[in-house]
Amino acid sequence: MGIRLNIEIVSPLEPDDREMLTGMSIMVMAIANHELAKEHFPGTFPSPDEMAEEARRQAAGPMPCMVEREGRHCIGEVGHGGRHTYRRILPPTEGLN
Repeated sequence: MGIRLNIEIVSPLEPDDREMLTGMSIMVMAIANHELAKEHFPGTFPSPDEMAEEARRQAAGPMPCMVEREGRHCIGEVGHGGRHTYRRILPPTEGLN
């Protein structure tokens, strides 16, 4: 993908023009810095496939902790703080209407 950037500055600048020029400068620097960072630090930025997988995991909702103790399992989210909240999880029964 090619990028073409044409900026024409006509003097004197109005206050709105200065804000727009500042915003464009920041965007160009952000794009350049991101590309340089990807080159110099490979593996730091996730691939589109990794980002899609993470989005699918988040859409599925929180995973239960499921730490087991004495036949009961924690029903808190994975990585929760504090104590575990244990409940007995019954196996699914088949054939019930």
